[in-house]
Amino acid sequence: MSVRQASAGLRRVLPSPPLTEREPPAADRDLHALAWQGEVRLDAERAAGLTAALWQRHVRTGLLERALVLGADHRAGPHLDRPEAARRLLAHIDALAEAGLTPVELAAFAEEADLDHLGTLWALALLFGCLEVHGVEDAFEAWLTSLDGSAFPTYRGIVELADAIATQPSADLRERARRWAARLEQPVLSAIALEVTPPGELPGDALAALARAQSPIVQAALERHLSRAPRGAALAAPGRASWLDVATPAFAHEVARARILQRDFEPLHRVRSMDPRAVAALGPYALDVIALAGDAGDQALARDLAAGFPTTPRSLDAMGRIGLPSLFPRLLAELGSDELEEDAHGALVTALGSRVALPSVKAWEEVIASLPATAAPTRLRGGEPHSPRSVLEEMRRPDLSAEALRVRADELLARAGRPAQVAWDAFGATLEGALSELARLAR
Repeated sequence: MSVRQASAGLRRVLPSPPLTEREPPAADRDLHALAWQGEVRLDAERAAGLTAALWQRHVRTGLLERALVLGADHRAGPHLDRPEAARRLLAHIDALAEAGLTPVELAAFAEEADLDHLGTLWALALLFGCLEVHGVEDAFEAWLTSLDGSAFPTYRGIVELADAIATQPSADLRERARRWAARLEQPVLSAIALEVTPPGELPGDALAALARAQSPIVQAALERHLSRAPRGAALAAPGRASWLDVATPAFAHEVARARILQRDFEPLHRVRSMDPRAVAALGPYALDVIALAGDAGDQALARDLAAGFPTTPRSLDAMGRIGLPSLFPRLLAELGSDELEEDAHGALVTALGSRVALPSVKAWEEVIASLPATAAPTRLRGGEPHSPRSVLEEMRRPDLSAEALRVRADELLARAGRPAQVAWDAFGATLEGALSELARLAR
């Protein structure tokens, strides 16, 4: 049995007892001494002052809010900045322990937090794992079971929680998470268990039971679990639902993506044939399927798919990764949008390289006009023909986050046809080592 180890920079902290409220001692007031104030009256709460316990509670709230910001920096910021974000987050964890943070208070704060914000779930789970106090694992599990499906409009939140559990320093919490696979009545817990358990360690009957689950979250988690199995190690999970029947496009895409990583290209073939069921199931995520495994022959298909859905930051990112000339007019048009200007510029940088510093329609038109003429359309990445080498080279951009690198790594894994053990969740570490591992895979 193998258990993923916590990152070396993290340790559990023992919180100090928080200050408690107490009534001030009774004292006679000399009202004659205040006669000079005339009719001035102070608000009763302000006159009473701020107690030490209340002040400490405000300190803890401020530290927790800042910890979530640092968590977002670690998850969504440039991966080269992760060491500094981690250093500052560790300082906040120590300060929270000194200020007397309790599992109950952390759980109450988590219930009010904006879970849609990137990195929030990751930071909260990490904080639970860093507290060395009785009952923290129970408080963490109770908080997770309180989350309903609305907290997970996409699969990203499950990945954040699983990454944090693998990273945090409590071995007991990691072992507890692995036992959640049988909690089919709690899809979030089952999905986390599938993420943190290495392929091959769950018995066949457990996989079969998970395959029969009707939850989109569990369906996506199971397919991702199977996609991480070594090549040739077939894991039996009979009765798995078709990705076409998964309830929402975000989760249908997650299942389709995992199938492609298992060398099952049915989702790609259905999208290429514009199968109505496939397009309806994936919605705008059909562009991500083309970005994952498409080629230069998808020129007209990519243009038609992009025209059929509203433009969003995610769809622009997918267009940039597709890198086909038929999409460049759409990207240029979005450069004139106040809301999507930066996203369109970033997509053009992905496809054509860092040849324009700031969003500019004229500058990008000149870059596109200068591209060498070819007899057939060419899929581009960083200004070069799309290949493992050009994908890896573009991944070395200093502004890319860990999530942006993961999406690009999928292209290499789909081409290689085998999984790679990449340490995406190493706390406080850049992903330069991960890029080196991917380079060896792509050779």
